[in-house]
Amino acid sequence: MAKEHQWDVYLRPNYLTTDDLNDCIADVLTRLQTQHNADIAAKIAAKTGQDKNAVLSNLNQRDEEVKNCLLDGKSFADSLIQISPRVTGVWATSKSAFDPAIHKRTADVVLTQEFRGALEAVGVRVLGTKQGGAEISLVTDSATGATDGTITAGDDIVIDGDKIKIQDEADEAQGVFFVDSDGKEHRVSRRLTVNKPTQVIARVPADVSGEVKVVVRTKYTNGAALKNVRELVYDVPCKVISQ
Repeated sequence: MAKEHQWDVYLRPNYLTTDDLNDCIADVLTRLQTQHNADIAAKIAAKTGQDKNAVLSNLNQRDEEVKNCLLDGKSFADSLIQISPRVTGVWATSKSAFDPAIHKRTADVVLTQEFRGALEAVGVRVLGTKQGGAEISLVTDSATGATDGTITAGDDIVIDGDKIKIQDEADEAQGVFFVDSDGKEHRVSRRLTVNKPTQVIARVPADVSGEVKVVVRTKYTNGAALKNVRELVYDVPCKVISQ
């Protein structure tokens, strides 16, 4: 039966399952086309004849109220998701205080039953095997789980991709860099938590803020080290926020 919607995916090797060299995982082709409130406001205005700016203002106000709801320790649910506040980390004893160096304020996001049901209308078409070129395929903020380009200063990001391992962390020409809107580069000096060909976990410098590009520079390849540094730039514009 034909589906109302469709996701196109490329398959790439699943390096996490070392006991099976043939299995693959999927990359959704359209996931980089991030939509924002302005895009949604334009669509609503086109359908209803409402003023786009008025619609955008309402959407932004809604975001602000939802944010305040979470900041006040309340859960929020709409027809798509339920968001609940959560604090992670381990307390040494029942009398220990909150320590921001150990504990993290975050939120859990769960799809509603209605949204899970709506996903049944999505067909998935496999386009074939993704070519094995070096790339950054996804950046995830470990503090919030966000994959929309929002990352938290002073916290870790998870960089997924292919051939992104930093060949030599001591080489200042290699590493993970955050390039701000003025072109200033902020290199991650802290030891990488994970440094593998398909995943790097790096700490965002605390002094970085605003719009940035996430850049990986490395001499790593599947064979001998590259003679020159290869630069990989994440396609999605990122924004660093404070904790």
